[in-house]
Amino acid sequence: MAQMSRDPPTETERSMEKIIVVFGRYAGKDGCADTMTYREFEDFMKTELSSFSGNKDPNILKLMMKSVDGSVDTKADDKLDFQEFLNLIGGMMVGCHAALCKLPEGYKPNPSNKKPTEMETAMESIVRSFQKYAGKGGDKCQMDYKEFEGFMKTELKSFTEHQKDPNALRSLMKTVDGSVDDKQDGQLNFQEFMNLVGGIMVSCQHAMLRSTQPRRV
Repeated sequence: MAQMSRDPPTETERSMEKIIVVFGRYAGKDGCADTMTYREFEDFMKTELSSFSGNKDPNILKLMMKSVDGSVDTKADDKLDFQEFLNLIGGMMVGCHAALCKLPEGYKPNPSNKKPTEMETAMESIVRSFQKYAGKGGDKCQMDYKEFEGFMKTELKSFTEHQKDPNALRSLMKTVDGSVDDKQDGQLNFQEFMNLVGGIMVSCQHAMLRSTQPRRV
């Protein structure tokens, strides 16, 4: 993703790229970097997101994986492609966003002695970025068009700087507006925002996989 622009990548671009890279790191342990087996998923969760998997139920990780396995490709094959993986961690991010929205203004959590993992840092960064731009209009839980335009032109400018269509961003927002809450009201909630950002990440992941495949002579 960083190669798409001459400018240094923004924090949001770095976070999106990090999620793609971390997925590939764990998915590629069996030689196939485009899908994640249960063993790879278990390794990922226990290493990168242990705070989400520290449940007394020994089957919690299997249940988590089962909840998204086949949700995209309709194949419940004990493997997750990148879109299914994003559906799962996206759900976690939605939960984190909802919890942050309930905190009082100016609340500062007690510092933790545990250093966050790469994935935890990337996920939190995207949540915070949404709230930063959504909050400019007063409601940090909803992003209107002006806030969305500001986010895209600042955080994902590599996708917008060469766009000639003046209505491109409005059309892009319209593709996800109402996809979750059935309200096409010119505002995105965090789940709708993640649907859009996730789609961009899926496209980037596919491009990265193609670039690493050997060329046919």
